[in-house]
Amino acid sequence: MTEVVDAMLQALGDLEFVVVRLDDDHLSRNLLEALLRQVESGGLRLVDVLVLRRTDDGRAELTEIDRDDFALAGLGLDLPGLICEDDAHHFASAIAAGSCAALLLVEPTWVERLSQDIDHREDRVLATQSIPAPVANASLALALRRL
Repeated sequence: MTEVVDAMLQALGDLEFVVVRLDDDHLSRNLLEALLRQVESGGLRLVDVLVLRRTDDGRAELTEIDRDDFALAGLGLDLPGLICEDDAHHFASAIAAGSCAALLLVEPTWVERLSQDIDHREDRVLATQSIPAPVANASLALALRRL
């Protein structure tokens, strides 16, 4: 319980959901190692993770991650339980029937560090906006065709 209280005292920055396809209902070693690299480099804060399975009949089933596997990989969650059922159902349509995915809730901490760094100079980050990769790549392709 002390862990949760300590984590709750840390203000959250902007959060993002990331959906990662899984081969089965467990986080792969590859995914765990990639998350660990991002956390250790300071690139993100891992807030919560669930495994989402879409059954053959289209229903969404949620599973808590195996915390022992997660801890053995050197990872922890800052606010487990923050992802709710409504969040998971929102992303279920992105998963093929009979498939699984990890639903990650992360804080891209570089934005918070940038904000803290420039705050000392009385500048402020006013807003950030994620641009999905397909949109960014389509814009890039269009710009390259104009050259």
